[in-house]
Amino acid sequence: MSLIKHSIYNLAGFVIPTIVAIPSLGILARTLGTENFGLFTLAFAVVGYASIFDAGLTRAVIREISIFRDDVEERNNIISTSTITVAVLGLFAAMLIFFSVEKIGAFLNVSSNLLPGFEKSFKLLSLAVPIFLINQIWLASLEGMERFGNINIQRTITSSCLAIFPALFAYFGNDLYSAILGLLIGRIGSLVVSFIFSRKLVIAAGLHFNFKTIRRLIMFGGWITVSNVISPVMVYFDRFVISHVLGASKVAFYTAPSEAVARLLNIPAALSRALFPKLSSNTATADKNKLERMSYLLMFGACLPIVIIGFIFANKIMIVWMGPAYAGQPATILRILLIGFIFNALAQIPFSKIQAAGYAKITATLHLCELVPYLIALYYLTIHFSLIGTAVAWTLRVSLDFLVLYILSRKKYVAR
Repeated sequence: MSLIKHSIYNLAGFVIPTIVAIPSLGILARTLGTENFGLFTLAFAVVGYASIFDAGLTRAVIREISIFRDDVEERNNIISTSTITVAVLGLFAAMLIFFSVEKIGAFLNVSSNLLPGFEKSFKLLSLAVPIFLINQIWLASLEGMERFGNINIQRTITSSCLAIFPALFAYFGNDLYSAILGLLIGRIGSLVVSFIFSRKLVIAAGLHFNFKTIRRLIMFGGWITVSNVISPVMVYFDRFVISHVLGASKVAFYTAPSEAVARLLNIPAALSRALFPKLSSNTATADKNKLERMSYLLMFGACLPIVIIGFIFANKIMIVWMGPAYAGQPATILRILLIGFIFNALAQIPFSKIQAAGYAKITATLHLCELVPYLIALYYLTIHFSLIGTAVAWTLRVSLDFLVLYILSRKKYVAR
């Protein structure tokens, strides 16, 4: 079945980069020291949060391309219009980060001796934002066409570069700026590779702006934007809360196990990416239900053994991977996050189902409802229980998220 085949393609695109990323993160942790390594992981979070500036277009492009894949004129409108839009929004985001660096440093409670290097590094980081957003649109075009073989050859190359270059530059430069420079070069390389693989679609689309197309994309993508604003807060804000409340020197002890779980989330993402365009273009209820059942079986079967192994060997994993400084509490954090991982993985299926049915408003509203209670719990648990409390807050949030998404996905207007 093509769902399994495309999921395997997607997973293959994550395996090699993950193998490369594991030792690279270990090198970065040992080279940069705990606080600078924590700041480097926050840099990744900043670029990830910049996805709010795509106005939900990345997800909308996948859906629209899957629907209009045989309409060449409209397909070109979708690609060209979305590329122009995110380029403009990305430049705005870059300027916003560049001119807010001092305030960001103050909020993150960066040590005074590291502050000049932090400000210099994050100004450089701002250049990566428009590059990242354009890259996401071109990838989305290929996903909408279900060209997962091409996508994952590309992802293998680019993600490996994003892991290698920061570690390589940090090893020789021995500072945060060098690591960020490596990250920026990796992003530029990713964009070049994306263009090579999608050049026929991008060149054919040209550069023209269609108001009718952008209106339709925004109609769907507008609610995605709400999710894109809120979701990264719930995904990344724990790191910023730790830095603000406990100090930047503590961030690395949480982000190290958190990065491990983030890499594992590539497994459910592989299935989710294959599932979404199929659900978007498939109109038969029986076929959709069959896809859904198979997805739950694949997801659970792939993730549960990993969770069991990680839970048992958490302490050894952290010591071998990141060094002796990460024994003890980081291993406990990893175990807590792994419990959340299994629920977060399963949540990808009802999430994809709801959005593929065109009800992005539902997922956005859910995220709105979750935001304030999660932030209150996050602050309270972090203040009173330190890093362990932060991990518990995240795991509770993703577990409840899955439960509610599953219930909503069973509603008749979504299930039909």
